[in-house]
Amino acid sequence: MKGLEVGVEMEATIEIIGYLACSLVFATFYVKRILTLRLIAICSNVAFILYAIGSTLYPIFILHSFLLPLNLYRIFEIRRSART
Repeated sequence: MKGLEVGVEMEATIEIIGYLACSLVFATFYVKRILTLRLIAICSNVAFILYAIGSTLYPIFILHSFLLPLNLYRIFEIRRSART
């Protein structure tokens, strides 16, 4: 019975991560500063990657695996332009 309980807990955790990821995407539409938006988007990408792995949702995994480095690069650009 313990194995079943662990499975249910894991499924619930994965679902919570999915809701967190959705909430973070919503938050990106709320913020006004682009750096803050990118940081939240990175957190969303990580959460969606974890959710996709846990739920075996490969299209979501692929999408956020591509978006994550893009968001990281954009932060690099923002920080670089702020120094000049």
